[in-house]
Amino acid sequence: MNQKTLKNVTVAEAYLHLLADRGVDYFFANAGTDFAPLIEAFAKGEVEGTRLPKPITAPHENVAVSMALGHALVSGKPQAVMVHVNVGTANALCGLLNAQRVRAPMLFTSGRTPILEEGLPGHRSSFIHWPQEMYDQGGMVREAVKWDYELRNSVQIETVLDRALSIANNAPSGPVYLTLPREVLAETLESFTYTPGGGMQRCSAPSAASAGSIQQAVEMLQKAENPLIITSTSGRTAGGVAALSRLALEHAIPVISFNPRYMEIASAHPMNMGQNINAWLPEADVVLVLDTIVPWIPSETRPNAAAKIIHIGEDPLYTEVPIRSFRCDLAIAADLETALVQIADGLATSPSNDPELVDRRRAALAQRRRKLDETRLAAWQKAQLSKEITPLHISRTIDKVKGDDGLIFRESGIRIDHMSFGKPGTYFFSGAAGGLGWSLGAALGAKLAAPDRTVISTVGDGSYMFGTPLAAHYVAAEQKLPVVFIVFNNGGWHAVRRATRGMYSDGHSAEASRFGREPLTDFSVDIGFEKIVESVGGHGERVEHPDDLQKAMDRAMDITRTEGRQVLLNVVCTTS
Repeated sequence: MNQKTLKNVTVAEAYLHLLADRGVDYFFANAGTDFAPLIEAFAKGEVEGTRLPKPITAPHENVAVSMALGHALVSGKPQAVMVHVNVGTANALCGLLNAQRVRAPMLFTSGRTPILEEGLPGHRSSFIHWPQEMYDQGGMVREAVKWDYELRNSVQIETVLDRALSIANNAPSGPVYLTLPREVLAETLESFTYTPGGGMQRCSAPSAASAGSIQQAVEMLQKAENPLIITSTSGRTAGGVAALSRLALEHAIPVISFNPRYMEIASAHPMNMGQNINAWLPEADVVLVLDTIVPWIPSETRPNAAAKIIHIGEDPLYTEVPIRSFRCDLAIAADLETALVQIADGLATSPSNDPELVDRRRAALAQRRRKLDETRLAAWQKAQLSKEITPLHISRTIDKVKGDDGLIFRESGIRIDHMSFGKPGTYFFSGAAGGLGWSLGAALGAKLAAPDRTVISTVGDGSYMFGTPLAAHYVAAEQKLPVVFIVFNNGGWHAVRRATRGMYSDGHSAEASRFGREPLTDFSVDIGFEKIVESVGGHGERVEHPDDLQKAMDRAMDITRTEGRQVLLNVVCTTS
């Protein structure tokens, strides 16, 4: 077996060599006193020209984790994040929850307060090393990660790192947590031998569904008059999009992308019926739920009593969610892409097919799709009469400039039903745990993964503030990442406002909103968000009138492409 030996290195150096060898390109970090051996190792590597992950300074932990999230969404590869002991871990938890729910692979690490009070290199040497120690630092994040461990001995380096990366990548993928004590990192090794490109544990291959479960699904779908597909994550891979597109087209099954995390199915696909689950679910007689944590809202709509419900996914019952009682007549635990191909093949070769039934359904669905397109056009024509900028204005303007392979990160009121997406991996809605502030950092991580592609982050004014914007813009400036940030400035947290209105439609809060400010929801200070990006050398503009929006967007694209600078548009808009 081919092996490589490093002479006279610290554990920190060996660790960084291994990260690079295992394909980790970036080390997103918010440093503290626990980082000293790693900082020394990076500095030595730079002097000696050693290939190590590129260190990226993130002035806030949320940005660091979100950058790793964005990179993984585009590249599919886990990157390394490191934060400062327990306090940095606490600051990063919001981003970790998002990464877990969206199943993004990530090597999340932190230092650990030195174990020893004296006696070895790296021992406690600062006042803060005592109050920062916890009995169970990993306990803070254990519910948000797949695995957690502490590197306890230099002998373990390769074993522990390979296990961490294997678990992060193994389906269902997600973040793992590794703590790194300073004494261990500071230890000097006379020699360190490892297997290049090794990996002591391999990920399991994508699993196919059992023949019996596929046959049950095929029989249910064949008999269906009004089948329906509900999806929110099948767009995680290009193969998933292709498999879904084929199944829907060949067998005339409408697709509802309910709170989609990705581009699930092309906008122009004849079976793409948008996102309004309430208009389709009650009439469906067989419902195929594709790896969707919330396929419908029970208080708003539900399947009819006679309908058959099939759930497919790596964990179709979402066992990490304590309470989730959506009906399920058949649960198929399998790789989604593989299972969809199996079902499509089963339907195509079954002797019980009814082509006339499929043709009738196809004709009826074509008519409903035409009506859907007409409704969208009417909504746009109405919006054009407004003297204020609406989310439709912004969405359609972005659509004109993004290009076919532009990357759109949504943390705003953007209307994807008024945009055109045709290429997998071009749309991301990844605040899957509701942890706001992810899209700024995610867009930066995506730009690192795909430097030649247009990257646009759309974010509400409230979410923008959650995203620690100065920290995010600093990283964009330092790393020269020309991302376009578009702030939907609607003067408050619209999601909170909408939730309150849903519970108290005629209450005091609704009255307050009509005649003044709604408590804890509206922003009374008019913030010049465009000034924040200017403070680090970026270009910022405030846009208030519909007639000015397209020109501002064109300038933004031109500046990112010709000057290589980040741009922020502070777009004052309505909530709907």
